Amino acid sequence: MRRRSATMSTVPPTDRQIDELDRRLLTLLVADGRVTMADLGRGIGLSRTAVLARVQRLERDGVIRGYHADVVLPGVAAAHRARVGIVIRTPDVAGYVRRLAALSGLAGIETVTGEYDLIALVTAPSARELDALLDHVQGWRETVRTTTWVVLTQYG
Repeated sequence: MRRRSATMSTVPPTDRQIDELDRRLLTLLVADGRVTMADLGRGIGLSRTAVLARVQRLERDGVIRGYHADVVLPGVAAAHRARVGIVIRTPDVAGYVRRLAALSGLAGIETVTGEYDLIALVTAPSARELDALLDHVQGWRETVRTTTWVVLTQYG
């Protein structure tokens, strides 16, 4: 598959632009973004050329916004990183921090001034595990609320 080009639209598509064949095609692409046009054609009963025309139209219309590789390097334990702002209500902040630090995936915790009481660096091998960890912390009675910022790129 090709990379997103500067000519692809970023305007959200409307339902009128997508028919049932498009939906079937998109389902196959979501399952495997590297599938060939010939295999897509066999999957939905169209020729490779007809599928290519549909894919190009879907890219142009902003329905397909790009392709990516979901990569986990060997030896890298955490594919997903996030900063989590935590507001707590407890007189035992140190106890809360100890409890938080004992969780698998907590790479660092800082007490801060401002809107949040704590900022935690959380790591997880998958988005599902990151979500489960955040749900766990949000379920604690001392946790008032959390805000999560997923790390997209890290410099330095």
